[in-house]
Amino acid sequence: MSSPALDPTRARLALFGLVGAAFADALGATMILPILPLFLRHGGASYSEVGLTTAAFWGAGLLVGYPVGRLSDRLGRRRLLVGSELVYAVATAAFALTPSPFWFIVLRAVQGAAAGSANVLALSLVADIVPSARRGRAYGTLTGANMAGTIVGPLIGAVLFSISVALTFLASAVVALVVSLILLATLPRGRVTPTHHESARPPVALWRHRGVLGLMLASTALGVLIGMYDTLWSLLMHARHASNFEIGLSFTLFALPFTLGSWPAGWLADRVDNRLLIGVSMVFGAAFAAVYPFLPSPAWLIGLGVFEGVFTVTGAPARQAMLSRMVRPEQMGRAQGMYGSVQVGSSALAAIAAGSLFAVSLPLPFVATAVVMVVAAGGLIPLWRGVDGRPRRAGARDPVTAEV
Repeated sequence: MSSPALDPTRARLALFGLVGAAFADALGATMILPILPLFLRHGGASYSEVGLTTAAFWGAGLLVGYPVGRLSDRLGRRRLLVGSELVYAVATAAFALTPSPFWFIVLRAVQGAAAGSANVLALSLVADIVPSARRGRAYGTLTGANMAGTIVGPLIGAVLFSISVALTFLASAVVALVVSLILLATLPRGRVTPTHHESARPPVALWRHRGVLGLMLASTALGVLIGMYDTLWSLLMHARHASNFEIGLSFTLFALPFTLGSWPAGWLADRVDNRLLIGVSMVFGAAFAAVYPFLPSPAWLIGLGVFEGVFTVTGAPARQAMLSRMVRPEQMGRAQGMYGSVQVGSSALAAIAAGSLFAVSLPLPFVATAVVMVVAAGGLIPLWRGVDGRPRRAGARDPVTAEV
Protein backbone atom coordinates (compact mmCIF):
# COMPACT_ATOMS: atom_id res chain seq x y z
CA MET A 1 0.00 0.00 0.00
CA SER A 2 1.31 3.46 -0.88
CA SER A 3 0.66 6.71 0.93
CA PRO A 4 0.23 9.97 -0.92
CA ALA A 5 3.27 12.17 -1.27
CA LEU A 6 4.14 13.90 2.00
CA ASP A 7 3.51 17.59 2.39
CA PRO A 8 6.51 19.59 3.77
CA THR A 9 5.12 19.78 7.31
CA ARG A 10 4.53 16.01 7.50
CA ALA A 11 7.94 15.34 6.02
CA ARG A 12 9.62 17.57 8.63
CA LEU A 13 7.77 15.75 11.40
CA ALA A 14 8.98 12.41 10.04
CA LEU A 15 12.56 13.67 9.85
CA PHE A 16 12.39 15.04 13.42
CA GLY A 17 11.15 11.63 14.51
CA LEU A 18 14.09 9.91 12.85
CA VAL A 19 16.53 12.38 14.42
CA GLY A 20 15.03 11.87 17.88
CA ALA A 21 15.11 8.12 17.37
CA ALA A 22 18.77 8.26 16.28
CA PHE A 23 19.71 10.11 19.47
CA ALA A 24 17.74 7.75 21.70
CA ASP A 25 19.00 4.66 19.87
CA ALA A 26 22.63 5.65 20.35
CA LEU A 27 22.01 6.62 23.97
CA GLY A 28 20.36 3.29 24.76
CA ALA A 29 22.96 1.20 22.94
CA THR A 30 25.96 2.93 24.54
CA MET A 31 24.42 2.70 28.01
CA ILE A 32 25.24 -1.01 28.04
CA LEU A 33 28.47 -1.07 26.00
CA PRO A 34 30.90 -0.13 28.81
CA ILE A 35 29.48 -2.70 31.21
CA LEU A 36 28.71 -5.52 28.76
CA PRO A 37 32.11 -7.29 28.93
CA LEU A 38 32.07 -7.09 32.74
CA PHE A 39 28.53 -8.46 32.83
CA LEU A 40 29.45 -11.33 30.54
CA ARG A 41 32.47 -12.27 32.64
CA HIS A 42 30.43 -12.06 35.85
CA GLY A 43 27.87 -14.36 34.22
CA GLY A 44 30.51 -17.02 33.65
CA ALA A 45 31.56 -16.31 30.07
CA SER A 46 35.17 -17.04 29.18
CA TYR A 47 37.27 -14.50 27.29
CA SER A 48 36.69 -16.44 24.10
CA GLU A 49 32.94 -16.40 24.73
CA VAL A 50 33.10 -12.64 25.28
CA GLY A 51 34.75 -12.41 21.87
CA LEU A 52 32.10 -14.64 20.31
CA THR A 53 29.38 -12.51 21.83
CA THR A 54 30.89 -9.41 20.24
CA ALA A 55 31.33 -11.16 16.90
CA ALA A 56 27.72 -12.38 17.00
CA PHE A 57 26.47 -8.79 17.08
CA TRP A 58 28.46 -7.75 13.99
CA GLY A 59 27.84 -11.02 12.16
CA ALA A 60 24.08 -10.83 12.57
CA GLY A 61 24.06 -7.21 11.37
CA LEU A 62 26.03 -8.25 8.31
CA LEU A 63 23.59 -11.04 7.43
CA VAL A 64 20.36 -9.06 7.70
CA GLY A 65 21.33 -5.72 6.11
CA TYR A 66 20.72 -6.45 2.46
CA PRO A 67 17.69 -8.78 2.84
CA VAL A 68 15.91 -6.32 5.14
CA GLY A 69 16.70 -3.43 2.83
CA ARG A 70 15.36 -5.36 -0.14
CA LEU A 71 12.22 -6.32 1.77
CA SER A 72 11.63 -2.69 2.76
CA ASP A 73 11.76 -1.64 -0.90
CA ARG A 74 8.74 -3.87 -1.47
CA LEU A 75 6.75 -3.59 1.76
CA GLY A 76 7.67 -0.15 3.12
CA ARG A 77 9.96 0.73 6.00
CA ARG A 78 7.82 1.95 8.91
CA ARG A 79 6.57 -1.40 10.21
CA LEU A 80 9.95 -3.07 9.75
CA LEU A 81 11.72 -0.24 11.58
CA VAL A 82 9.31 -0.26 14.52
CA GLY A 83 9.52 -4.05 14.63
CA SER A 84 13.32 -3.90 14.75
CA GLU A 85 13.19 -1.55 17.73
CA LEU A 86 10.76 -3.84 19.57
CA VAL A 87 12.95 -6.89 18.94
CA TYR A 88 15.99 -4.97 20.20
CA ALA A 89 14.08 -3.97 23.35
CA VAL A 90 13.05 -7.55 24.15
CA ALA A 91 16.56 -8.95 23.55
CA THR A 92 18.14 -6.24 25.71
CA ALA A 93 15.73 -6.78 28.59
CA ALA A 94 16.37 -10.53 28.40
CA PHE A 95 20.04 -9.98 29.27
CA ALA A 96 18.95 -9.06 32.78
CA LEU A 97 17.33 -12.50 33.18
CA THR A 98 19.90 -14.66 31.39
CA PRO A 99 22.36 -16.81 33.35
CA SER A 100 24.01 -18.68 30.47
CA PRO A 101 26.96 -17.64 28.22
CA PHE A 102 25.26 -19.49 25.36
CA TRP A 103 22.22 -17.23 25.63
CA PHE A 104 24.48 -14.19 25.88
CA ILE A 105 25.71 -15.02 22.39
CA VAL A 106 22.21 -15.67 21.06
CA LEU A 107 20.76 -12.47 22.51
CA ARG A 108 23.65 -10.34 21.29
CA ALA A 109 23.13 -11.77 17.81
CA VAL A 110 19.44 -10.82 18.00
CA GLN A 111 20.46 -7.34 19.12
CA GLY A 112 22.89 -7.08 16.21
CA ALA A 113 20.26 -8.15 13.69
CA ALA A 114 17.75 -5.66 15.06
CA ALA A 115 20.27 -2.80 15.23
CA GLY A 116 21.58 -3.53 11.73
CA SER A 117 18.07 -3.59 10.33
CA ALA A 118 17.10 -0.35 12.07
CA ASN A 119 20.16 1.46 10.71
CA VAL A 120 19.48 0.42 7.11
CA LEU A 121 15.80 1.29 7.36
CA ALA A 122 16.32 4.70 8.98
CA LEU A 123 18.90 5.79 6.41
CA SER A 124 16.63 4.61 3.61
CA LEU A 125 13.69 6.54 5.04
CA VAL A 126 15.63 9.80 4.82
CA ALA A 127 15.77 9.37 1.05
CA ASP A 128 12.01 8.72 1.01
CA ILE A 129 11.00 11.88 2.85
CA VAL A 130 13.72 14.47 2.13
CA PRO A 131 14.21 16.09 -1.29
CA SER A 132 17.58 15.54 -2.92
CA ALA A 133 18.78 19.13 -2.51
CA ARG A 134 18.52 18.96 1.29
CA ARG A 135 19.60 15.41 1.92
CA GLY A 136 23.15 16.20 2.98
CA ARG A 137 21.87 18.34 5.84
CA ALA A 138 19.35 15.65 6.79
CA TYR A 139 22.02 12.96 6.97
CA GLY A 140 24.33 15.35 8.81
CA THR A 141 21.65 16.04 11.41
CA LEU A 142 21.06 12.31 11.81
CA THR A 143 24.79 11.71 12.32
CA GLY A 144 25.01 14.52 14.85
CA ALA A 145 22.07 13.14 16.84
CA ASN A 146 23.65 9.70 16.85
CA MET A 147 26.99 11.04 18.10
CA ALA A 148 25.27 13.14 20.78
CA GLY A 149 23.62 10.00 22.08
CA THR A 150 27.00 8.29 22.06
CA ILE A 151 28.40 11.03 24.30
CA VAL A 152 25.56 10.89 26.83
CA GLY A 153 24.80 7.16 26.90
CA PRO A 154 27.94 5.83 28.62
CA LEU A 155 27.62 8.43 31.39
CA ILE A 156 24.05 7.36 32.17
CA GLY A 157 25.04 3.71 31.92
CA ALA A 158 27.89 4.20 34.40
CA VAL A 159 25.49 5.72 36.94
CA LEU A 160 22.92 2.95 36.51
CA PHE A 161 25.62 0.27 36.67
CA SER A 162 26.64 1.52 40.11
CA ILE A 163 23.06 0.87 41.24
CA SER A 164 22.24 -2.37 39.43
CA VAL A 165 23.47 -4.23 36.36
CA ALA A 166 19.96 -5.46 35.58
CA LEU A 167 18.65 -1.90 35.82
CA THR A 168 21.11 -0.81 33.14
CA PHE A 169 19.81 -3.38 30.65
CA LEU A 170 16.19 -2.70 31.50
CA ALA A 171 16.71 1.04 31.07
CA SER A 172 18.28 0.46 27.65
CA ALA A 173 15.29 -1.69 26.70
CA VAL A 174 12.89 1.05 27.81
CA VAL A 175 14.74 3.54 25.61
CA ALA A 176 14.22 1.23 22.60
CA LEU A 177 10.50 1.06 23.42
CA VAL A 178 10.38 4.86 23.55
CA VAL A 179 12.07 4.97 20.14
CA SER A 180 9.41 2.68 18.69
CA LEU A 181 6.68 5.01 20.04
CA ILE A 182 8.42 8.06 18.54
CA LEU A 183 8.56 6.35 15.17
CA LEU A 184 4.93 5.22 15.32
CA ALA A 185 3.85 8.78 16.08
CA THR A 186 5.92 10.56 13.45
CA LEU A 187 6.42 8.28 10.45
CA PRO A 188 3.75 8.08 7.72
CA ARG A 189 1.77 4.89 7.35
CA GLY A 190 2.34 2.66 4.33
CA ARG A 191 4.85 3.40 1.60
CA VAL A 192 5.64 7.01 0.81
CA THR A 193 5.08 8.07 -2.78
CA PRO A 194 8.30 9.87 -3.79
CA THR A 195 8.01 13.31 -5.27
CA HIS A 196 11.72 13.72 -5.90
CA HIS A 197 13.10 13.94 -9.41
CA GLU A 198 15.11 10.71 -8.93
CA SER A 199 11.89 8.80 -9.58
CA ALA A 200 12.04 9.78 -13.25
CA ARG A 201 15.34 8.00 -13.76
CA PRO A 202 15.68 4.36 -14.83
CA PRO A 203 16.64 1.82 -12.15
CA VAL A 204 20.34 1.35 -11.47
CA ALA A 205 22.14 -2.02 -11.54
CA LEU A 206 23.58 -1.72 -8.03
CA TRP A 207 26.31 -4.32 -8.47
CA ARG A 208 27.60 -2.77 -11.72
CA HIS A 209 27.12 0.98 -11.34
CA ARG A 210 30.56 2.57 -10.96
CA GLY A 211 29.24 5.33 -8.73
CA VAL A 212 27.67 2.85 -6.31
CA LEU A 213 30.71 0.58 -6.43
CA GLY A 214 32.91 3.53 -5.50
CA LEU A 215 30.77 4.18 -2.45
CA MET A 216 31.02 0.50 -1.52
CA LEU A 217 34.82 0.84 -1.73
CA ALA A 218 34.70 3.92 0.49
CA SER A 219 32.44 2.08 2.94
CA THR A 220 34.86 -0.87 3.01
CA ALA A 221 37.79 1.42 3.80
CA LEU A 222 35.78 3.14 6.53
CA GLY A 223 34.92 -0.25 7.99
CA VAL A 224 38.61 -1.18 8.14
CA LEU A 225 39.31 2.07 10.00
CA ILE A 226 36.47 1.52 12.46
CA GLY A 227 37.39 -2.11 13.11
CA MET A 228 41.01 -1.21 13.79
CA TYR A 229 40.15 1.64 16.17
CA ASP A 230 37.49 -0.37 18.02
CA THR A 231 40.08 -3.06 18.69
CA LEU A 232 43.23 -1.07 19.34
CA TRP A 233 42.54 2.49 20.44
CA SER A 234 42.23 1.68 24.15
CA LEU A 235 45.29 -0.57 23.92
CA LEU A 236 47.29 2.22 22.28
CA MET A 237 46.22 4.67 24.98
CA HIS A 238 47.12 2.11 27.65
CA ALA A 239 50.55 1.61 26.05
CA ARG A 240 51.07 5.37 26.43
CA HIS A 241 50.19 5.05 30.14
CA ALA A 242 46.76 6.65 29.89
CA SER A 243 44.39 6.39 32.83
CA ASN A 244 40.88 4.97 32.46
CA PHE A 245 39.55 8.52 32.67
CA GLU A 246 41.83 9.64 29.83
CA ILE A 247 40.73 6.70 27.68
CA GLY A 248 37.09 7.58 28.21
CA LEU A 249 37.80 11.26 27.63
CA SER A 250 39.43 10.47 24.28
CA PHE A 251 36.19 8.85 23.04
CA THR A 252 34.05 11.75 24.23
CA LEU A 253 36.27 14.45 22.73
CA PHE A 254 36.48 12.58 19.42
CA ALA A 255 32.69 12.40 19.24
CA LEU A 256 32.23 16.07 20.14
CA PRO A 257 33.36 17.62 16.81
CA PHE A 258 31.28 15.02 14.97
CA THR A 259 28.25 16.11 16.96
CA LEU A 260 28.84 19.83 16.43
CA GLY A 261 30.12 19.56 12.87
CA SER A 262 27.65 17.11 11.36
CA TRP A 263 25.08 19.70 10.25
CA PRO A 264 27.71 22.01 8.67
CA ALA A 265 29.18 18.92 7.00
CA GLY A 266 25.74 18.10 5.64
CA TRP A 267 25.39 21.69 4.40
CA LEU A 268 28.65 21.21 2.48
CA ALA A 269 27.35 17.92 1.07
CA ASP A 270 24.44 19.84 -0.42
CA ARG A 271 26.77 22.34 -2.12
CA VAL A 272 30.17 20.79 -2.83
CA ASP A 273 31.03 17.84 -5.07
CA ASN A 274 30.51 14.83 -2.81
CA ARG A 275 33.37 12.96 -4.45
CA LEU A 276 35.79 15.62 -3.22
CA LEU A 277 34.45 15.61 0.34
CA ILE A 278 34.63 11.82 0.56
CA GLY A 279 38.14 11.64 -0.90
CA VAL A 280 39.51 14.37 1.37
CA SER A 281 37.94 12.71 4.40
CA MET A 282 39.59 9.39 3.53
CA VAL A 283 43.03 10.94 2.99
CA PHE A 284 42.86 12.78 6.31
CA GLY A 285 41.68 9.61 8.03
CA ALA A 286 44.70 7.78 6.64
CA ALA A 287 47.08 10.54 7.76
CA PHE A 288 45.81 10.53 11.34
CA ALA A 289 45.92 6.72 11.55
CA ALA A 290 49.56 6.72 10.40
CA VAL A 291 50.59 9.37 12.96
CA TYR A 292 48.85 8.10 16.10
CA PRO A 293 51.21 5.21 17.02
CA PHE A 294 54.20 7.54 17.00
CA LEU A 295 52.79 10.09 19.43
CA PRO A 296 54.47 10.02 22.85
CA SER A 297 51.67 10.72 25.33
CA PRO A 298 47.92 10.45 25.97
CA ALA A 299 47.56 14.24 25.74
CA TRP A 300 48.87 14.20 22.17
CA LEU A 301 46.56 11.32 21.25
CA ILE A 302 43.50 13.02 22.74
CA GLY A 303 44.32 16.38 21.15
CA LEU A 304 44.94 14.95 17.71
CA GLY A 305 41.75 12.88 18.01
CA VAL A 306 39.75 16.11 18.28
CA PHE A 307 41.37 17.42 15.10
CA GLU A 308 40.64 14.12 13.34
CA GLY A 309 36.96 14.57 14.08
CA VAL A 310 37.07 18.10 12.65
CA PHE A 311 38.80 17.05 9.43
CA THR A 312 36.93 13.79 8.75
CA VAL A 313 33.34 14.66 9.71
CA THR A 314 32.59 15.86 6.17
CA GLY A 315 32.74 12.32 4.80
CA ALA A 316 29.72 10.88 6.65
CA PRO A 317 26.83 12.96 5.22
CA ALA A 318 28.53 13.18 1.80
CA ARG A 319 28.64 9.37 1.46
CA GLN A 320 24.99 8.95 2.40
CA ALA A 321 23.79 11.89 0.32
CA MET A 322 25.69 10.75 -2.76
CA LEU A 323 24.32 7.22 -2.46
CA SER A 324 20.75 8.48 -2.08
CA ARG A 325 21.09 10.68 -5.18
CA MET A 326 22.36 7.85 -7.37
CA VAL A 327 19.57 5.34 -6.96
CA ARG A 328 15.82 5.45 -7.31
CA PRO A 329 13.84 5.64 -4.02
CA GLU A 330 12.51 2.09 -4.44
CA GLN A 331 16.11 0.81 -4.60
CA MET A 332 17.30 2.68 -1.52
CA GLY A 333 16.78 -0.17 0.93
CA ARG A 334 18.93 -2.53 -1.13
CA ALA A 335 21.59 0.15 -1.62
CA GLN A 336 21.75 0.91 2.10
CA GLY A 337 21.82 -2.81 2.85
CA MET A 338 24.82 -3.24 0.57
CA TYR A 339 26.55 -0.18 2.02
CA GLY A 340 26.05 -1.28 5.61
CA SER A 341 26.97 -4.90 4.97
CA VAL A 342 30.33 -4.20 3.37
CA GLN A 343 31.19 -1.79 6.19
CA VAL A 344 30.25 -4.23 8.94
CA GLY A 345 32.05 -7.09 7.19
CA SER A 346 35.26 -5.12 6.72
CA SER A 347 35.07 -3.91 10.35
CA ALA A 348 34.88 -7.49 11.59
CA LEU A 349 37.81 -8.65 9.44
CA ALA A 350 39.88 -5.60 10.38
CA ALA A 351 39.23 -6.19 14.06
CA ILE A 352 40.57 -9.74 13.75
CA ALA A 353 43.61 -8.69 11.73
CA ALA A 354 44.40 -5.66 13.89
CA GLY A 355 44.94 -7.70 17.03
CA SER A 356 47.40 -10.02 15.29
CA LEU A 357 49.33 -7.15 13.72
CA PHE A 358 49.44 -5.28 17.03
CA ALA A 359 51.10 -8.30 18.63
CA VAL A 360 53.86 -8.09 16.01
CA SER A 361 54.43 -4.34 16.20
CA LEU A 362 52.46 -1.52 17.81
CA PRO A 363 52.55 0.83 14.77
CA LEU A 364 51.94 -1.91 12.17
CA PRO A 365 48.11 -2.08 12.20
CA PHE A 366 47.79 1.71 12.18
CA VAL A 367 50.15 2.12 9.24
CA ALA A 368 48.55 -0.80 7.40
CA THR A 369 45.12 0.79 7.84
CA ALA A 370 46.47 4.09 6.53
CA VAL A 371 47.75 2.29 3.43
CA VAL A 372 44.33 0.68 2.89
CA MET A 373 42.65 4.09 3.14
CA VAL A 374 45.03 5.72 0.65
CA VAL A 375 44.75 2.83 -1.84
CA ALA A 376 40.95 2.94 -1.58
CA ALA A 377 40.94 6.72 -2.12
CA GLY A 378 43.11 6.23 -5.20
CA GLY A 379 40.77 3.53 -6.46
CA LEU A 380 37.88 5.99 -6.40
CA ILE A 381 39.49 8.11 -9.13
CA PRO A 382 38.94 5.66 -12.02
CA LEU A 383 35.63 4.40 -10.60
CA TRP A 384 34.16 7.88 -10.32
CA ARG A 385 35.50 9.31 -13.57
CA GLY A 386 32.39 10.55 -15.39
CA VAL A 387 30.14 10.10 -12.34
CA ASP A 388 28.47 13.34 -11.28
CA GLY A 389 28.91 13.94 -7.56
CA ARG A 390 27.70 17.54 -7.64
CA PRO A 391 24.48 17.86 -5.63
CA ARG A 392 22.98 20.61 -7.81
CA ARG A 393 23.02 18.25 -10.77
CA ALA A 394 22.10 15.15 -8.82
CA GLY A 395 18.87 14.75 -10.73
CA ALA A 396 20.57 14.61 -14.10
CA ARG A 397 21.15 11.29 -15.76
CA ASP A 398 24.85 10.63 -15.42
CA PRO A 399 26.91 8.79 -18.03
CA VAL A 400 27.27 5.73 -15.86
CA THR A 401 23.52 5.23 -15.61
CA ALA A 402 23.38 5.08 -19.37
CA GLU A 403 25.52 1.93 -19.26
CA VAL A 404 22.83 -0.01 -17.43
